[in-house]
Amino acid sequence: MTELLNLRSIESQESLLKALIPIIDEAIKQRSGQDFQKMGEAIAPVLPTAIAHEIKNSPTEIAKAIAPEMAIAIQEQIRLDPDAIATTLGPQMGEAIKNQIKVEQNAMVDALYPVIGRTISKYMVELVKSINEKVESAFSFEGIKRKIRAQLQGVSEAELILQEAINYEVQAVFLIHKASGLVIRELHPSLELRLEADMLAGLLTAIRSFVNECIVQQGEVSELNQIEYDASTIVLEVAGYCYIAAVIRGSPSKRYMQKLRKTLGKIVLKYGKLIAAYNGDPAMIPNSIEPLLEKLTRTEAQEKASKPPYALLAILGAIIFFWGFVLYRGSVANRIEAKTSAALDAAPELSIYRISPEMHWGKLTLAGRVPNQDLKDKAGKIASQVAPNLKIDNQIIAVEVPADPVLTAGEIERVTWIFNQKEGVAITAHHDYNTKTVAVEGLVPDRSAAEQITQAFKKIPGVETVTNTVQIRPILETRIYFESGSTKYSSPDTADRLRAIRLFLDRNPGVHLRIIGHTDYTGYQPKNQELGIQRARVVQQALIAEQIEPSRLHVSDSAELPPGVTPDRPLWLSRCVRFEVFIPSPGDR
Repeated sequence: MTELLNLRSIESQESLLKALIPIIDEAIKQRSGQDFQKMGEAIAPVLPTAIAHEIKNSPTEIAKAIAPEMAIAIQEQIRLDPDAIATTLGPQMGEAIKNQIKVEQNAMVDALYPVIGRTISKYMVELVKSINEKVESAFSFEGIKRKIRAQLQGVSEAELILQEAINYEVQAVFLIHKASGLVIRELHPSLELRLEADMLAGLLTAIRSFVNECIVQQGEVSELNQIEYDASTIVLEVAGYCYIAAVIRGSPSKRYMQKLRKTLGKIVLKYGKLIAAYNGDPAMIPNSIEPLLEKLTRTEAQEKASKPPYALLAILGAIIFFWGFVLYRGSVANRIEAKTSAALDAAPELSIYRISPEMHWGKLTLAGRVPNQDLKDKAGKIASQVAPNLKIDNQIIAVEVPADPVLTAGEIERVTWIFNQKEGVAITAHHDYNTKTVAVEGLVPDRSAAEQITQAFKKIPGVETVTNTVQIRPILETRIYFESGSTKYSSPDTADRLRAIRLFLDRNPGVHLRIIGHTDYTGYQPKNQELGIQRARVVQQALIAEQIEPSRLHVSDSAELPPGVTPDRPLWLSRCVRFEVFIPSPGDR
């Protein structure tokens, strides 16, 4: 009976559910249409449990149901919170990539090749370009310095070129207290990339302690030099109570390592006591330590770029100085050459010849052609006067051109006539064409005139030797004295004096005598002048009687006292006839 009641109860429940389900569905539908927000709040607490239950019972159906909307859901989530997806998927990306490489290695390579291949290609292009630039500058100042450095370091130049081409970057520099692991100073060249100094210092101190305690044998002293990870290196340099840790991306050069050691040595030497007592207070260490560490953040390439190109500036300065010096020397040379050319053109006998002066390194060279050695020597003398401080290199060629006998004779006659037109000159010239000699005779007023005559005849083409026998105009100091108021001689030796005058004229046939009569200053002056003329004529006649050509004797008088006689002298010295020797001009002969 009980079973029948239970069975009836079950059937009534099923009937009731069948009857209520359509009603409930309609009620939910109407309620959702009336107030969707309230409906959502009503069923929200049971949805997670329902979904979880359904996922457990029917995971495949659930996956099929939400799969079409996954992409849209992820996009919406990225829009709402961009970091959430990266935070969630980040830890699994590495494992996913590793698993993909194991499963489909070729597909992974094909997928990454366009990116990695382009990156490697770009890097290699830049590397080859850098190496080419180093090779092309092999004979530059940097190239020669690189060759010397390669020899001193015992490595090939190619290795140094590769080291210079592959740059490295200093990411951070830390000065750490060795015992406590406290960071004394830290420097980061880049503001974007900053490492956790305290964490890194503690880690490095722990690693150093581990190595010293567990790996290094007892009694040995050893220090950890560097730690490599990926493409970066942590270089350690230990001394005194501190050590420097430099985080470097790439491979540091030997020069940088030397700079690191020298810097630490300076720090220990200057700040060793302060570092030994360091307790974590940065104020204990002066700020002057930072410039030393700052130098470690710069690579050789950065230092070279920051420094002015002193070598290049020095070379350019030397070139400019040398060029300026050359221009200055050139202007001086041009000025001296122009001045020398003007002086040579000013000489009539040289102006018709083309003589080229050229100055080079303190020497003035003369080049050209002249007809004889005398003109060559004269050109050299003129150049010496223009530039007395320069060495004269006279390369003028004296071309001995055979002279025309007719022209030579005509030139000799012309020169003779020119000199005879001068007062006090009476010369004759005889030319021997076979010996090329000119013999000059006659009288001249002084020695300079004789020298001028010699030089003039030497310059005539066809004349090599000049024999100059001209005589200097003689002086006759003889005087004839007379009685007072008379034309009678007062001296008994007058005849001897007249003969001496005749001999003088015989020895000098080209000279004439001017016979000048004088009187004393007593008596009537016009009468005295007449008396002076008479006395001069008396002497003239006496000389004619001595067979002297009358045309060589010229009479005159003078109212002045004779030369050398003063008024306080005896009067008889004024009553005389004196003589002046002269050579008449060609028009008077």
